[in-house]
Amino acid sequence: MDVEYTVPSYTDEYIESHYGQAEQGSGKRFTTRDLTASMQRASKGQLYEWKGVRPVATRCWAYTRDKMQEFEKQGRLVYGDAGVPRLKLYLDDMPGVPCDTVWTDIPPINSQAVERLGYPTQKPIALLDRIIKASSNSGDLILDAFCGCGTALVSAQNLGRRWIGIDISPTACRVMAKRLRKDCGLIEGKNFVVRDLPWSEEQLRKIPPFEFENWAVIALGGIKNKVQVGDMGIDGRIYPAHATPKGGKKAGELGFMDVWYPIQVKQKDKAGRPDIDSFEAVMLREDRTKGFFVSFDYSHDAMTEVDAFFRRSGRVIVPLTVREILEEEIAAKLA
Repeated sequence: MDVEYTVPSYTDEYIESHYGQAEQGSGKRFTTRDLTASMQRASKGQLYEWKGVRPVATRCWAYTRDKMQEFEKQGRLVYGDAGVPRLKLYLDDMPGVPCDTVWTDIPPINSQAVERLGYPTQKPIALLDRIIKASSNSGDLILDAFCGCGTALVSAQNLGRRWIGIDISPTACRVMAKRLRKDCGLIEGKNFVVRDLPWSEEQLRKIPPFEFENWAVIALGGIKNKVQVGDMGIDGRIYPAHATPKGGKKAGELGFMDVWYPIQVKQKDKAGRPDIDSFEAVMLREDRTKGFFVSFDYSHDAMTEVDAFFRRSGRVIVPLTVREILEEEIAAKLA
């Protein structure tokens, strides 16, 4: 298979530290390598004296005498004070950074990553670019059967591959569809089709409660609480744009930011006054000035209490309905 993967080049820092010597005349950068090997691997052709020098007792030469003579003619032997030769390796002859089974050159998605969506298992686009380039050609079909927020699909699209994405989560499908529209400029229904998504209120009433919470939180641009049981009344959090640090401070994921708004989700036909009372307790306990509540609808008492809570405490509860989220009528309320 004629793959398109390109070996990453060495960094300037690596070149300075590992190829710090320059050859007189040509100016070519080089490093040197030991020319001895373990005696356990020795053959008869590696046991000899080279210009009056033998390796220490447990070592032998790594190359035969003929190969050493070839290196000598090429000017690739460098001698130290004790006359022990080392092999000269030119930077220009090196293949680049080897791609082994541990990749540490791709930074993870952290709280300050530009591509961060807030999806809990999001992978860096550079990682999927490397995998897809190394394992397929342009026009090939990429299948991601657990595609989450769609990073593999975006990568495949950008690299000229065809793709199919599958995920059990309606929330994931919603996120990836939005991402394909935004990041790739694709038109849903023309360039790609999303099947079996619960776009209607009726369908959303039937999905499991935790999945419904996940759908609502991510639809608001929030981050889902990783704790599903015992979440202390907080199903998710919204971090406003002005809460993003300008740099310098490193900590756990978003843990250092104190500017956030709680989200509580109820998969109910009508959230009532007791539901609002419970959310008020959460806001007071966490000392939050604003919070978001999601339900299919609200009772009159619930809406009256939202207003009364603001007049008593100056704290804002924003009640959102599923219909408003589905019809994308929430922009003004999220501001």
